[in-house]
Amino acid sequence: MIVRRATLDDLQQLAVLFDEYRQFYGASSNLKESFNFLRQRFENKESVIFIHVKDDVLTGFVLLYLGFSSLACSIYYILDDVYVTPIYRRQGSAKQLIDTAILFARQENALRISLETQKNNFQSHQLYETMGFVKDDEFQIYHCFLK
Repeated sequence: MIVRRATLDDLQQLAVLFDEYRQFYGASSNLKESFNFLRQRFENKESVIFIHVKDDVLTGFVLLYLGFSSLACSIYYILDDVYVTPIYRRQGSAKQLIDTAILFARQENALRISLETQKNNFQSHQLYETMGFVKDDEFQIYHCFLK
């Protein structure tokens, strides 16, 4: 099993996995929409995607977006999505993906990696905390939904 940065050559397989991820969180399957969304991220250089590969099959991914800290005059990354297909879970794949994201962010001299997760996703909370992520008790998060 390896983790590497995704390229446009991975887009077809990645779109299938991304569509599976979206369905996992309640979205309707739409492979074309998933493909187009990811293609735009690649073409516009708006994200960094690492994939987990076993025997030439994509088994998981982590998707990072670049953020900026005005106070620190620095960059940071938003870990927006991490997913491992069900049959490959509990084998360390998510940890490998997140480790790779952390290593990448360090190499880019980023200030931090930030993420959000559902309050009831206790397994992920435990994984993130064992990997050094700290729960933010200082800031309240608000959203202004436009759609």
